[in-house]
Amino acid sequence: MKTTTPHLSKSRFQTGRQCHKRMWLELHRRDLVAWSDAAQARFDEGTHFGELARELLGGGLLIDAEHFLPQQAQTQTSAALSKTANEIPMLFEPAFEHEGVRIRADALQRLPQGERLIEVKSATSVKDEYLWDCAIQTWVMRGAGRPVTEIRLGHIDNGFVLTREGDYAGLLKQADITAEVENLLPTVTAIVDELKAVAAGPEPSIATGPHCFHPYDCPFQDYCRAKEPPAPDYPIEDLPYAGKLIDELHEAGYADLRDIPPARLYNQRHHRIAQAARSGEAYIAPQLREELAAISYPRHYLDFETISFAVPRWLGTRPFQQIPFQFSCHVEQADGQLEHRAFLDLSGASPIAAFADALLTACGNDGPILVWNQGFEASRIRDLATFLPDRADALLALNERMIDLLPIYRAHYYHRDMHGSWSIKAVLPTIAPELDYGELDIGDGDSAQVAWRRAVSPETGDAERETLRRNLLAYCERDTLAMVRLAKV
Repeated sequence: MKTTTPHLSKSRFQTGRQCHKRMWLELHRRDLVAWSDAAQARFDEGTHFGELARELLGGGLLIDAEHFLPQQAQTQTSAALSKTANEIPMLFEPAFEHEGVRIRADALQRLPQGERLIEVKSATSVKDEYLWDCAIQTWVMRGAGRPVTEIRLGHIDNGFVLTREGDYAGLLKQADITAEVENLLPTVTAIVDELKAVAAGPEPSIATGPHCFHPYDCPFQDYCRAKEPPAPDYPIEDLPYAGKLIDELHEAGYADLRDIPPARLYNQRHHRIAQAARSGEAYIAPQLREELAAISYPRHYLDFETISFAVPRWLGTRPFQQIPFQFSCHVEQADGQLEHRAFLDLSGASPIAAFADALLTACGNDGPILVWNQGFEASRIRDLATFLPDRADALLALNERMIDLLPIYRAHYYHRDMHGSWSIKAVLPTIAPELDYGELDIGDGDSAQVAWRRAVSPETGDAERETLRRNLLAYCERDTLAMVRLAKV
């Protein structure tokens, strides 16, 4: 029986450039796709910005055929293009096909000197993968007879600040990338031919590696890893900041950290990590206990949870600005007495002012503030101070009291089960396994953001919102309770 090679698209062209196996699986095994809730939230943010971009581009005719109806979309596009440019100067989502490759362009602007392709991305700059995205679209559109003479990338201006409700003028910034795309076009035909052969052939045999994450996370990683031999318990990838060294070790035939001769390692941290892997014993420098014991009381253990939007939601905020909506603060006295203070806003309105006021109350005026990765919390507090100038001095004073536990542990502690990471979720199980995040319904920051989005949605019922509230409070409290425990090692 005759088989038909599946059509390529701009997204399949891009995934094929990243990994032939990923593209093949997207064509033939869509049932294996495994996107996380956090990834879906990012897709939704991009969709929201794309819809807003149509308004910011001045409006036009939307080709509204569903993406799984390519022929209908092409028919609608042809009908629109049969009218003059004066009648229809701008098309959104027009559909074109050339040599078995189908694309839907974000925007096509019809000008007297030719046509302008505008690709919209919910990012703040031009990236290499966006140039390739525009290259395949230009190749298809010119092949279909369209006089594309200019290519632009519409992206988010990260200097934009929302100053009036609903007024997003200035959020969309356009970059002329015509020259860069023209330089790529001569190679597109060969890539298309190669990907067509992959699509028509058997599943490629490609091992997992760095390409699984660049330029995008692949949704087939679980499937691919399940078909591979199990990795060593302590792979050489546990060595942090060692990209070139890891390549050299692989070339030399090493895969297990425990097998690496000490002479092949060049810095003290890598030696500690390898030694801990071989011995199974944690590295604990005497300075760890000394530095922790020297921290005075009352101690305030502090952790934030934040949310960000490609399209700013609240007045005074910027694209992708991390807005804190929750904190947990454990206050410990010298006698061991422990008090928990917390804040969580699920109203959907701006939490900024209420968060700041509650934070100042929780932290008081005395005692160190202990955090894990000071750069994050300190940056959020600086943002709050800029946003609330009447509270700026009090907020910035909190930063002066901060002590970062992360560099203390990074310098003085390592257990092989941390696998080269000093995140609090990597360190905690090696010291206090009873404080397992796995028992919580929310176990990481991405999940907390997904839960917050769900909780503030008008579609969420009261009972579900209350469950989400309890889960968020439990998760953030666990982060600061973990610091209490780690400060006592």
